[in-house]
Amino acid sequence: MPLALSDAQVDAVVRAAQPLAPADRGAFLEELGRVLADYREIGDGQLYVVIREVQRRHFDPPRNTGWTPHHRSEP
Repeated sequence: MPLALSDAQVDAVVRAAQPLAPADRGAFLEELGRVLADYREIGDGQLYVVIREVQRRHFDPPRNTGWTPHHRSEP
């Protein structure tokens, strides 16, 4: 059964997928769909909680590239 999400909720899902690596987005969306399928109704608050939990499992933070911020020297 397809999920019944509002346009704003779909936008939230799309925004949550953006910081993920392209290769991880499909798995994120599949898991999100499986988790949300357990709810009869999906309110905005519940959606955001589930998005946060599922996104954390699929987010691979950038590795340290050795870049360090430039600090201004005092005059």
